[in-house]
Amino acid sequence: MNHLPIEKHLALYTTFHQDGRNQLVHQLASPFVYFSALLVVQALVPPLVLPLLVGSIVMLSLADLKGGLAAGAAYVVETLAAVWLSRHFSTLPLLLIAAVVQGAAWASLIFIGHMRYEPSVDVDGQPASKGLYFERRYNRGEGFGVRLNLFDRVLQFSIAPLAHANELLFAFGLRRDLEQRVVEERAKVIARLRAGQTPFAEEVVRAEWTAVRAA
Repeated sequence: MNHLPIEKHLALYTTFHQDGRNQLVHQLASPFVYFSALLVVQALVPPLVLPLLVGSIVMLSLADLKGGLAAGAAYVVETLAAVWLSRHFSTLPLLLIAAVVQGAAWASLIFIGHMRYEPSVDVDGQPASKGLYFERRYNRGEGFGVRLNLFDRVLQFSIAPLAHANELLFAFGLRRDLEQRVVEERAKVIARLRAGQTPFAEEVVRAEWTAVRAA
């Protein structure tokens, strides 16, 4: 499905999430972004909650089966919590709760995780804005330096759950092969950004895919 290998997707995202304290903030706060969205859907169009859950898990699993299933387990818990809350609160309180949770989650991610803990990434030899990942629209699959299909773009926009799920798997000593590939790819991304280049290069990705297929 994805033209760009999963380790490259993860490498780009983790380039801007290297500090352990920022990673911890994201592990704690990011699930509430999805949870608050579930609350809105549950409050306004409950029949869409199950398709949203299944669709999210399937999409992530198509890109990375083990990471997608790990993230999916958290999604199931969040969905059950949203359904439980919907049985105790009416529509307006649910929407208010969702708004507060969404705002608090993003405030924690931006002002604590990124602004306080995450170091700047050098671009063209100079420290860049901490919001570079969004400013250059990497989160939308733009400016990669390689051709991406629609699935790649949606995947990068939704890459955080996969990154966080795999961070936990890595912490438990699992998926060491993927962890090593991500580390290697991240070093390449950082080096290219420091040189003022795009995160990836078409000819490099094509050569790597050719080598993998030949093996």
